[in-house]
Amino acid sequence: MTSDPSELLDRLNYIPTDSFPKGAIQEVIARKEEMIPLLLGVLESALADPKGFSVGPKLMHCTYAAFLLAQFRETRAYRPLIALLNLEENIPSDLFGDSIVEGMSNIIASVYDGDDQPLRKLIENTSANEFSRASAALKAYPALVHNGMLPRESVEDYFRELFEGKLERNFDHVWNNLCSLCGDLGFASLLPHVRKAFKEGLCDMFFDNLAHIERRAKAGGNGDGPNDWPLVDDAVSIMERWVCFDQKPAHQPTNHTQNDLSNLLETREFSPRPTVPPPVKYPGVKRNDPCPCASGRKFKKCCGG
Repeated sequence: MTSDPSELLDRLNYIPTDSFPKGAIQEVIARKEEMIPLLLGVLESALADPKGFSVGPKLMHCTYAAFLLAQFRETRAYRPLIALLNLEENIPSDLFGDSIVEGMSNIIASVYDGDDQPLRKLIENTSANEFSRASAALKAYPALVHNGMLPRESVEDYFRELFEGKLERNFDHVWNNLCSLCGDLGFASLLPHVRKAFKEGLCDMFFDNLAHIERRAKAGGNGDGPNDWPLVDDAVSIMERWVCFDQKPAHQPTNHTQNDLSNLLETREFSPRPTVPPPVKYPGVKRNDPCPCASGRKFKKCCGG
């Protein structure tokens, strides 16, 4: 018997001990047309009541809705999604978890409705979460360019405006991404601005090295276009790999004492999305920041792993 659409949405409720609700997600995809209004409703409801979607059974609803609507290329999701990312402090992170830095830019490009003004306002909104501004909004531009949705020249002109006054000259992650993306997009004309930003200490040299940015920019950019900045085509394959759905023991026991075995067999506790708190010896370092050990890797892939 086919579930009512609202009942199907309830099957996406989050329970910490559950595995990825692959069957329910696949049914949503199969019933795309009747589920789209409900998924859009999730985003609108989260705007009205963010707390109701950042704790409890609806914890994953915004994340699921964003990825599914991106796969559906549903442009009506673009503006409520940007509005959610504009919310202050840590609300966007509470709603979307690490998806903000690990996929939101691709989601935005997938639901883009042809007007980048909402993106610009988010990037320039100093009261918004810096990762919403940098990792979600600013990083959406390469995907828009490489997938033919925005001309490269217009993005280069907008980046120039950011350098020349639209962006406050304070050290933050937005400057890291702005300068790095100039290399990725081959904006050699903006290298004087990039050098000035580094000279003023607006960028973290461990996020992206100035020499590397210059080399990429002079070479005409970095990567293989749409292959490096893909749109969302398969939400299931993206989400089912997340560690929050991995219920395996932390380690496989080998030759240990009985007490050791008991400890090793304890099941890990998982957050709804992978979040690695920084060790005490590196207070204030965020998981996607460059690692303080100067390895050149992200903190979560190095000392914060």
